[in-house]
Amino acid sequence: MKVLFFGLDYHDYTRNIINEMRAAGGDVNYVDIQPRSLIFKVLRTAGRGLYDQYLEVHHGSAVRQSKSTAYDKVVFLQAHQMSIRNLTDLRAAQPKAEFTLYNWDSLSNHDYRVQAKWFDRVLTFDPVDARNNGYGYLPLFCSRFMQGLRRDRVEPASLFMVGNIVKPGRYEAVESFRRYCAKSRLTFKQHLKVSPVVWFNLVRSGLYPRDVSFRQIDKSAFCDMIETSSAAFDFANHSQTGQTMRMMENLCLGKKIVTSNTWVKQEPFYSPDRIHVFDGLNYSGVADFMFGDIVDKDADFSDYHIQSFVRKLLGLSLLSAC
Repeated sequence: MKVLFFGLDYHDYTRNIINEMRAAGGDVNYVDIQPRSLIFKVLRTAGRGLYDQYLEVHHGSAVRQSKSTAYDKVVFLQAHQMSIRNLTDLRAAQPKAEFTLYNWDSLSNHDYRVQAKWFDRVLTFDPVDARNNGYGYLPLFCSRFMQGLRRDRVEPASLFMVGNIVKPGRYEAVESFRRYCAKSRLTFKQHLKVSPVVWFNLVRSGLYPRDVSFRQIDKSAFCDMIETSSAAFDFANHSQTGQTMRMMENLCLGKKIVTSNTWVKQEPFYSPDRIHVFDGLNYSGVADFMFGDIVDKDADFSDYHIQSFVRKLLGLSLLSAC
């Protein structure tokens, strides 16, 4: 099974997907759909027009190179970055391949409906986008690495959050939650990454961020934070109905989850003893939730492991009902 995979290189997630495709029998050729090399970063900063021209050339080169191989499957992780001209040329270059598009962003963040017409299968992590547009629903996943983390080091009544701050609202929510935990006999550990631009915007909006970092968390510190916490705090950067990667990872790790996403109540894995949904910045029920017990501690969420995710992405297993 020959697979041409256009993906967004995001942390370890894309590499994990590639490895899983290979484990499922795929001979994978990967193309970075949005390069993050220094030259591309400079061009993007210098001017959108010049950046788009170079992106067009980058994609066009990948399309021409693909003509030397007859692929069985062409898979995109996002496609709004690619022009219709290049998509048309790619379909002509691979007339027998099955084209699949997967999106881990909501349409409200990136509208990919124009590009979606060039695909045989369109999948999304967002259940509302799936229902409204007739797309397949495929939630995010828990990687093999996360599946292998220890579960015998958990400290009671402890929560953690690791994430990027993009908008002031997320920082304000985390700060408010930190103050709530301090008053409620709950331990809250966090690592919030900001860019210099975001840090400046926070200050300009009247916020003076503390306990933030310009660096990603060290992997060993990240593992320690997860393994010793009994719950995760989940507050998305963007308005969305799809569940975050943190939600799916911690669900599969048997953690409790405190989240702002009300749509999780529509998911088949939802139960109020395992997942607490708060409204706005009202955390009043979190303490009682944290000191309660999970009813089914042996629940198996392997359907949300990356092994299952990739088989569904490649069309080797059926999607679950939306």
